[in-house]
Amino acid sequence: MSENFEFFEGARSESKVPQVTVRRSGQMVLTSAAVGLLGDDATHVQFGYDPGRAVVAIRKAPEETRGRYRLRRQLNGSSLADGRRFFAHHGLKVDKARTFDAEPLGDGMVGFQLDEPEPEAQAAAKVVESKPTESKPARGGKVKERAAA
Repeated sequence: MSENFEFFEGARSESKVPQVTVRRSGQMVLTSAAVGLLGDDATHVQFGYDPGRAVVAIRKAPEETRGRYRLRRQLNGSSLADGRRFFAHHGLKVDKARTFDAEPLGDGMVGFQLDEPEPEAQAAAKVVESKPTESKPARGGKVKERAAA
């Protein structure tokens, strides 16, 4: 009776396609093909962001580089890098895990295109700047009239 069973042996990441998965936590998972674009000897990486094009770049970083993150190799061939501070710094929110195709960007960098044209923080700042300002009284005080320039 047991000869008809097919047993699940776990998911395997055999993707030959360079991809980066960004988890909700901001952690990035690079396929072995994406790491290969950086160089198989990469142990640390640095992240960059082009807000005009909404492109995230990853490059190999020597040990003396400030702002570098350790690339942690996994048994399935992928590698992890912690991008939480990077995403927070640029005001980029990750609501759910998403996988992006990674492409060589030149100069030893690999990157991927986000859907957003600019960080949420910059977009919100533009909305605030476009609203007319109103004078509000200080606590218990009166509104001071501003002289027209």
